[in-house]
Amino acid sequence: MKSEDTLDWYPAQLPPVKIILGEAVLAVGKQGRPINTRTLLDYLQVMQDKQKRRDNKIAMQTAIEVLRDNQRTNGRC
Repeated sequence: MKSEDTLDWYPAQLPPVKIILGEAVLAVGKQGRPINTRTLLDYLQVMQDKQKRRDNKIAMQTAIEVLRDNQRTNGRC
């Protein structure tokens, strides 16, 4: 599933996805790690395993897909 498909089908989830990405940026920054797609993906994948609520899991998966699409599109090989 591509992130643009998810965001088209679930536009109401855009605010939670933005919140998840924002919290990830803050958490990674507090750890002193560089803020880039790879570190954000690592952080979100660890956090995804710790989640319990279904709604947050869908938004978390959407955020991960957004980052993966970004990495695929703009990442260096």
